Amino acid sequence: MRIERSILIQRPPADVFALISDPMAYDEFFVGVSRWEPRSRKRRGVGARFRVLMKVGAIEAGGVLRVTEWDEPDRIAWGSESGVEYRGAWTVREAVSGTELRYEIAYSLPGPFGWLAELLTGRIIDRNARATLLAARRILEHERPARPAAKRSPAWGRQGVNS
Repeated sequence: MRIERSILIQRPPADVFALISDPMAYDEFFVGVSRWEPRSRKRRGVGARFRVLMKVGAIEAGGVLRVTEWDEPDRIAWGSESGVEYRGAWTVREAVSGTELRYEIAYSLPGPFGWLAELLTGRIIDRNARATLLAARRILEHERPARPAAKRSPAWGRQGVNS
């Protein structure tokens, strides 16, 4: 099963990447994730490992994931090392009026009726993906102050004026 959703956020890409690249902030906006615990000293970047559980209906499923791609400020991807077989990614793209944040997840459930379980869980995971993106937008647009614009030095753009 593969799910892809995106949302437009009225903040610069750097601000959006700052939120999604902080796994310790996931409990603020990552809907359906009931546990996101570090399993390595490294907390950011390729090779960082986490124990992740997602609540899907009445059950929690997941395992250990490893960050496989870290392309700041554009993309973070991960894949499972144990537990449920899945992979996912955040993609950040500059848009005309803000930033597009895309969330992708693909997973496979084992067994002869895995396909049926994927159909049943897919609706919940899709709903959680939409709610996650909305929560990220709420945090970035309404709860976290925008970073101040870089200040120009007084001499910026005046080279050679008094030379």
